[in-house]
Amino acid sequence: MNVLQIVCDHWVHTLVPVGFVLGCYLDKKNDEKRTAFQNKSVLLKRELRPSEEVTWK
Repeated sequence: MNVLQIVCDHWVHTLVPVGFVLGCYLDKKNDEKRTAFQNKSVLLKRELRPSEEVTWK
């Protein structure tokens, strides 16, 4: 069979996992941006206690 024909017949089996992995990657990058913004935000800027963790993860 031709590779193109296989991809056309089974596009759901390839695009769904690729979309899931891409979505997880973009979600992780968005969380990193949000955390960086939170660390620079004037509204949330204060000294953390030694046992306290960052509120956003």
